[in-house]
Amino acid sequence: MADVMGYSESLYACNTYQFSDYGRYDFNLFSEEDKRRYCDEHFATDLQNAHDLGRRLVEMARG
Repeated sequence: MADVMGYSESLYACNTYQFSDYGRYDFNLFSEEDKRRYCDEHFATDLQNAHDLGRRLVEMARG
């Protein structure tokens, strides 16, 4: 794939929200509280990782 598309990386952001408003759905597979807690604890790191990845991809594209 690198020969066709160029350099690439993957970024995983796990345990994300499935719905913007869990109260609108009868869905008990995931807990909104758990999702919120995870997001509160990891969002800043996930955001920084995405920023760093974007910077690396631009640097690789520039050569």
